[in-house]
Amino acid sequence: MPSRSSTEASDPTHSGPLLIWVFFLAMIPGSLTAQAPDVFLFDLHQLGSFGQENGIYAYSVGTTSCNIGDIELLWHANDSFHPVIGQEMYRLYDGVLQQIGVSWLKHGFCALSLTDCGACQATDCDTLGIDCSDPYSAGLNGQQSNLGPRSQVNAHTGVFPYPVDPTMPPFTNTVDRRLQVAEALLDPALNPNTLYFVTGHYVTPDDALAGNGDNNVAYRQVTIGASPASFPLNFVAGAPTQAGQPGIQAWQDYDPEVVIEEVRVPGEGLMLLGYKVTDLGSGQWRYDYALYNMNSDRCAGAFTVPVSASANLSAVGHRGIAHHSGEPYDTELWNSAVTPAGVTWATEPYIQNPDANALRWGFMYNYRIITDLPPTAAIATVTLFRPGSPSTVNVTVLAPVGSLVEAPTNLVCAQSASGIGLAWQNPVDYDEVIVEKDGLPLATLPGDATSFSDPVVTPGSFQYGVRGVQAGDASIAENCSVTIVEISVAIDDATAIAGQASMVMPVFLSSSAQVEAYDLSLEFPSDLLDINNVTTDGTEAGDLGAEQVIVEVADGTSGGYITVQVIFDAGPPFAGQELPAGDDRSILSIDFSVAASGFVDGDVRELNFVDGLGPSQVTNLFYVDGVATGPSFDPAVIIFLEQAVFLRGDCNGDDSVNLADVIFGLTYLFAGGIPPQCMKACDTDDTGNVNLTDEIYFLNTLFVPGSPPIPPPTGTPAPDPTPDSLPCF
Repeated sequence: MPSRSSTEASDPTHSGPLLIWVFFLAMIPGSLTAQAPDVFLFDLHQLGSFGQENGIYAYSVGTTSCNIGDIELLWHANDSFHPVIGQEMYRLYDGVLQQIGVSWLKHGFCALSLTDCGACQATDCDTLGIDCSDPYSAGLNGQQSNLGPRSQVNAHTGVFPYPVDPTMPPFTNTVDRRLQVAEALLDPALNPNTLYFVTGHYVTPDDALAGNGDNNVAYRQVTIGASPASFPLNFVAGAPTQAGQPGIQAWQDYDPEVVIEEVRVPGEGLMLLGYKVTDLGSGQWRYDYALYNMNSDRCAGAFTVPVSASANLSAVGHRGIAHHSGEPYDTELWNSAVTPAGVTWATEPYIQNPDANALRWGFMYNYRIITDLPPTAAIATVTLFRPGSPSTVNVTVLAPVGSLVEAPTNLVCAQSASGIGLAWQNPVDYDEVIVEKDGLPLATLPGDATSFSDPVVTPGSFQYGVRGVQAGDASIAENCSVTIVEISVAIDDATAIAGQASMVMPVFLSSSAQVEAYDLSLEFPSDLLDINNVTTDGTEAGDLGAEQVIVEVADGTSGGYITVQVIFDAGPPFAGQELPAGDDRSILSIDFSVAASGFVDGDVRELNFVDGLGPSQVTNLFYVDGVATGPSFDPAVIIFLEQAVFLRGDCNGDDSVNLADVIFGLTYLFAGGIPPQCMKACDTDDTGNVNLTDEIYFLNTLFVPGSPPIPPPTGTPAPDPTPDSLPCF
């Protein structure tokens, strides 16, 4: 039987390499096998008290987990394939459940594979066997050296670095990293008729990958001892562990008037919203809401409860709980605002502060409204903190909404060359229309508006919402989502030498999405450049086999243009070929010849992207999912020179002179290597020829003291002071 002790666990905050983990095929969704591990928090069996520091008390909770899955659960001590275990504490005070404590995370090591959960198929320390249990004492779960930060754990995927990276501040007192609770929230003299609960929470990669992360929690009722030295915790007789249940469930279990609703983030984690409406008498109602983030890495950044404009608000409140022991997050409470949409509590947006006090996993925040309107069924909105799609999730609640306003319908949002266009229908007459972006107000429009354009567009996924307003009350938001594609097109700068017969200038595309087709329109100095060829041949676009390529060119002295229209899948059988996403993909090759005269040495011109050129008046556009998108541009600067400038000896053209140039030259001469762009640079002995003697001369200069130096130009590129017929472009 494997065994372990507290000395076997390493400190996760010590620096070390980050394990980049790749999981086995049995866990890939859609693979042939559906087998998966499933860690289940079976029991909270022990409590630890560690005293206090400046009015903050420290605790820990012993946990026993089970693997109720059908394959072994990974439990590696020295990499990130093991569970981390969080602990929290709650109180049920004045009819409302509040989170009052949170710990850092215990890092698991050496699964014992015991029999508390059934007929255990025991394994070694590195895995927890099928139907096996593994206990951690309160002492181990409170061992400060083996507690790591929550901030580095993605509770939805179970991914975290181990050892911790970056390193975190060391613990310096008895409460650091442990389950911390303030004295005022514990003292029995200050908290009469208050119930308390502790919880445990497991997160581990293979369990999360299998989609089994929602049953890794449990809660149990405790009492607070009278000794102010430690206010020790004790389990309540007859109140066993509620296995698989989060702490917020205690609110409903101990008060049947409480409603708990799931707030499932599509394709991601789970939050839970609990609420209760209390009739205070004298025409006043108290609305209490508690939002708990079980395992969403996108977190919550705002919460909106619809409230009628006719409601008289006596109080609007919010309660949170602070991170501690060096976690990087801010701790400011959320701001509240009253708008036609209702009451919104919000922290700073992610784009302004990624470390804002969002509702992160394992945390629960409270929200309160006291008003003179009775409850009506309504829709509240959770706005997600981290970017993604969707930006908001709706949840049914009771709220002081009065009469409901019918929402706009048939909202459509689409990307265009000028931004994001929205269009919708108004089923009733509105006083005004509110447009939202990612759950936050963007614009207020007249009541008869049915369209809007957002010109401020950056790459990413966005959610737009439209609300109709009547008599100060807003409808729920009608939402749509759109993904903004990042597309840029560029041409490298070039140097044109008088009389140069061929100067090839490729056009490069960088795109965050697959491209179905594109149109290019370019202007060039036709008094100095003539077109030899314009083609997709030899480019990545050409290799894909575009089915339609239309090229129009003109290089008359009045001005030159090039327009190109490319469709990758223009006709049956419509196989759906597209240019893959990626950076610097070649999509066009332009070959110019350079005039022998007509310019001053050093003249600068551009090969530029200009819309509306040619008989077809082509606009620079790229097509993604049938939507035309205007790219950003990086045109080419062309410097015209009467003679080429170069560094003698720089045979490989990397702007330095060293042994690599000798190897490049020898490879070209004797091994079929790439021809140098500037033969003059390879003529190291300045004889007007490139041969083996140049390489011998170069090697002597580099390694034989007293050998003659390389002739000019050296140090700074310059024209050839001894003109010859060797080409250099």
